[in-house]
Amino acid sequence: MTVPKLQKSTLWFLAIAMLIAIADMFSVRVLLLAEEEPLLVYAVLFDFMLVIPFLYWLLVLRRKGKSIAKIMAFPLLGALAAWLIVPSAQRSMVWNAIWPVEALIIAAEVAFIVYEIRIAYRVIKGFREAARHEPDTAEALRMAVHDGLGRGKLASVILHDASLIYYLLFSWKRKRQTVTGDAALFSYHKKTNQVLYSAIITKIILIEGVVVHLLVQQWSHWAAWILTIADLWLLALIWGDCRASALQPVKVVNGTLRLRYGLRIQADIPLDAIAEIASAREFHPDVQEQRNSALPILGIPNVKIALKQPVNVNGLLFLPRKVTTIYLALDEPDAFARELQ
Repeated sequence: MTVPKLQKSTLWFLAIAMLIAIADMFSVRVLLLAEEEPLLVYAVLFDFMLVIPFLYWLLVLRRKGKSIAKIMAFPLLGALAAWLIVPSAQRSMVWNAIWPVEALIIAAEVAFIVYEIRIAYRVIKGFREAARHEPDTAEALRMAVHDGLGRGKLASVILHDASLIYYLLFSWKRKRQTVTGDAALFSYHKKTNQVLYSAIITKIILIEGVVVHLLVQQWSHWAAWILTIADLWLLALIWGDCRASALQPVKVVNGTLRLRYGLRIQADIPLDAIAEIASAREFHPDVQEQRNSALPILGIPNVKIALKQPVNVNGLLFLPRKVTTIYLALDEPDAFARELQ
């Protein structure tokens, strides 16, 4: 039985990191270094704050296509681990030795912030250019983020948050898309009672939020406000999705099924990638089928789209995942099925 390549690299990292930790622990515990000698403490800090995080990026994250910026927070964890393994008499030297390494980390973080500003400028510039020939602001925003950040998970989350802010705050003067050219549009927010669902959930969250806040603040004000902020974010997500559902119907245009299903399902699927489409009063996929499917979350699905092969679909938070089936809850499921057939 062979071990997958990624798993081998992870095992190599764990083995090397454990070997370094054991060697450092043996050095400071067994050799009984004098209290005033800081050289070994510096060596332990170097291993835990720089060597082990770098190995983690080299052997694990780099193979996933992650940048070295992902380990920026690890040196602080390494300093804490070094503080735990050195004898108590030498722990004061750990904090005295951290500041040169922290200065290096701060410099790297400043460089990373400059890089982020550069990326933000590129996205804003790309959005202004895309908006000139794309009347749909949400689509122009999507094009700008994909051109500036790619299609990874970080770019997907940023696009989701930007879309949420747009629909929640800046879309109220926009009107719903209308049929143009050969495009066919299909709504999904009327018969599925999108506004009613949103209002009911809002009422529940408001009542629950007030009660939980008053209850939790008896133990911790911080925890109470964190839960309240989470409730407010959830309310923003619900109404942002509701607004997106009203403005962006499912569209069939130029041989492509353009899914902009609120903030829940996003994909562009060529019609020749669809193996089968069916409509019914209700579909109830079992648990196993749900694992490989994109679901509408709100509403009972009445359209099933089977794909010839797994396709990337952006789901919750626009995080990409591969699915073989897509379920939708549309206002006119039979007309949609006929259009695609």
